[in-house]
Amino acid sequence: MTAQLSPSYAEITLREMTAADLPACHGLSQAVSWSHRLEDWQLAFRCGKGWVAEANGRVVGSALYWAWGKKYATLGLVIVSPDFQGRGMGKKLLVTLLGKLEGKTVRLHATPEGKPLYEKLGFVTTGEIRQQQSRELPPVTAPALPQNCQLRELNAEDAATLSELDGLSSGMQRLALYQALLETDSSHTQKGQLLTRAGKIAGFGLLRQFGRGYAIGPLIADNLDDAKVLVRQLLSECSGKFVRVDVEADSGLAEWLEALGLACVDRPTTMYKDGEPLKAAGGWRNFVLATQALG
Repeated sequence: MTAQLSPSYAEITLREMTAADLPACHGLSQAVSWSHRLEDWQLAFRCGKGWVAEANGRVVGSALYWAWGKKYATLGLVIVSPDFQGRGMGKKLLVTLLGKLEGKTVRLHATPEGKPLYEKLGFVTTGEIRQQQSRELPPVTAPALPQNCQLRELNAEDAATLSELDGLSSGMQRLALYQALLETDSSHTQKGQLLTRAGKIAGFGLLRQFGRGYAIGPLIADNLDDAKVLVRQLLSECSGKFVRVDVEADSGLAEWLEALGLACVDRPTTMYKDGEPLKAAGGWRNFVLATQALG
């Protein structure tokens, strides 16, 4: 019988993540009490790439990145097994990923524990996210639409249009994400709504299975009132369900969501390296994130 080395003495190696690692990565997120399902990991990996830290054949650390076009990228799902923390593993994983993203402006959302490390690596605070959630959403009435406005369900053919609007709001080119979310056989998308005014697109939002229940996002609109219409429509489908919404703290949605019964349970820090957030064109804004990792 082979003796099991303690974490203090185990040899750690880094290697590129494969699809076969996802169940172990899902186990890491469970170990640190993150709510991601295996399906959430599969979506994240499908749209990006990652690295794992391995000790004696066991995955003990993870980090993923997503290159969204030529200029922007995001980092996330940076996790170190609790029994291997404090050994610099997170830094090694991040340095490896940042080496793959030279020349890009990189965005991430930091926990209080991770923020000091990100600052040492050159990330600068630019804002804050509010994670609003309800374990059992109170009834929310569907919005009353102005006469010249209409809502319709999204379909797979809308992916390119949504990606274009995303590019205007964030600078990120995320066609692969929208294609994955809008697949007809996808287990990730429950509902998606497109808002039009006088025949022109005014915004869109998605409601997806995620974590303990459902999550809204991404949601992009050209003004706060239209964002509220979309959020209210999607929430009207969720009475009694667990719902999570990750919003920009200065968007004007957080306090409004509180009044609808979604309390703020977390406040991650938005950070950028080698650049700043895009100044959105034409008023378009990403009011609700796809996820904190994907941005």
